Amino acid sequence: MAKSKREAIIQAAKQLFQVQGYHATGINQIIEESGAPKGSLYYHFPNGKEEIAIAAIDSVKVEVRQELEQLLAGCDDPIEAMQAQLLHVAEKIFGDQPDFRIGLLASESASLNENIREACKNAYEEWIATDTDYLIKKGFTKESARQTAVLFHTLIEGAMTMSITYKDASYFQLVAEQIPKIVKNI
Repeated sequence: MAKSKREAIIQAAKQLFQVQGYHATGINQIIEESGAPKGSLYYHFPNGKEEIAIAAIDSVKVEVRQELEQLLAGCDDPIEAMQAQLLHVAEKIFGDQPDFRIGLLASESASLNENIREACKNAYEEWIATDTDYLIKKGFTKESARQTAVLFHTLIEGAMTMSITYKDASYFQLVAEQIPKIVKNI
């Protein structure tokens, strides 16, 4: 099934934002990369690039939540679940076509654009809530589950930044090895 023009625009924007950043990406580039007519872009996104960025963040939010739910469903042990998530993210970061990371967009735009910052925050909150719910089902108190999930997502973001900077996935392995100690101390 052919993807819609709206989806083509979102996918093109995600790729361009990942490669060159939000501010360096122009509307004309998004149009060209998506193959959608200019009228389609303004039909689907009348408020321009900011609206496209928010749609891209929302798209990633849903994709990651679905991947997360699938990963968690296959893990009985919380430590193994967190380690599996780390390895999954590492594979996506160093794959043939790296996925769009909202952390990149948040770092670049959050202080300049409240709507983008809020969209990024909502995505992180949804992922943290997914892990929190899982941990509660595995016997964690609500407070310790939330604390563990927040710390875990903070570590994922740090591992991504370090791994990309050094072009070395071992930072994910380092975090994965420390997960048992972290979980036992919370």
